[in-house]
Amino acid sequence: MRRIGEFFFCAAMAVFALCPALAQSGEPPGRQMTPSKAFETLVSAPAPHKSVSAAGAEKIQMDLAHQALVDGDFEKARALAEPLAGKNNPAANHLLGYLYEKGLGVRSDIGAALRHYGDAAIAGDVDAQIALGVLAFEGGGVYPDYERAAGWFRLAAAQGDPRADVKLGIMYAEGLGVAQDSVTASNLFAKAASKNDPDGDFFLGVAWMNGDGLPQNYKKAAQSFSRAAEMGHAEAAFHLAMLYDSPAIGAPDAKKAASAMRKAADGGYAPAYAAMGLIVHRGDAPGVAADWFEKGMRAGDPHAALLYAVALSRGDGRAQDRIAALTIAEQLIASRETPDALRAQASDLRRSIARVSPNAFSLRD
Repeated sequence: MRRIGEFFFCAAMAVFALCPALAQSGEPPGRQMTPSKAFETLVSAPAPHKSVSAAGAEKIQMDLAHQALVDGDFEKARALAEPLAGKNNPAANHLLGYLYEKGLGVRSDIGAALRHYGDAAIAGDVDAQIALGVLAFEGGGVYPDYERAAGWFRLAAAQGDPRADVKLGIMYAEGLGVAQDSVTASNLFAKAASKNDPDGDFFLGVAWMNGDGLPQNYKKAAQSFSRAAEMGHAEAAFHLAMLYDSPAIGAPDAKKAASAMRKAADGGYAPAYAAMGLIVHRGDAPGVAADWFEKGMRAGDPHAALLYAVALSRGDGRAQDRIAALTIAEQLIASRETPDALRAQASDLRRSIARVSPNAFSLRD
């Protein structure tokens, strides 16, 4: 899947001299590929427990096992689940599979995890089917098997689970284990969205925005992002803010953009910190821009780190500290994770600091 590019971000919010070059992502606006982290996060999240029909004492025992899992008492959870797994209780097998997969209260054992998940999945446990799909997609410590992953996700989707619809949709969008088919992908996202799944609405919004399997329609993209954001999807709130800040859905609305971006930042979506700082810096929201840039840097966002270095170098929202600014710039230049365009920005900042302070810095400085 492709997602919104840097076009709206820098066109609407460039306030520092360095910002325009941040838009030079190398992809046409609005057509960038979805970062792998987004899919990684989606497929790696543990499947939430669904209540299971079990009779009397078994149900009570499984409820206690799940509560022990939530409470972090993994040994108790295992002790309660093991006898029921011996009776082929699918929920117990799913719980044990999760403990062995994650190494919670036991030594991590992917073979044991697969056995327990497999017994639960064959018995129709949808959470176990999704867990097996995730392990197949990620390789389960060996190698990925996308076709097998798609098979497990299909079984879960046949039971009406929207998480499986989303996972299958992403596989169709990327052509992983299935023939690439944007129309099928968008239909699966819409199916999940109709069941109030926030990821379904988010990826449906991406499809509308980029015209992947659907006619490009920014207003419908905004509607999907808005629904997902209301359900707590921070990345959807980020994209919604970008649309509000651009002319894509009408006259830019700085107030709505600031509100949606604040929701994305409060939800922990790292790129939102830099964007929120820029909104604050231009005067469309209260606060200190450097505070947001620093939060973004600490969250690992390189754009926020660069903007924080700029703020330090100029004494904008912080006491001027060119040494600290130079240190951040050097770290960005040295990191293999820094995008090339951003590394060039950091190099420019380093040179600008050197021009202001031509004498070499020493450890004493």
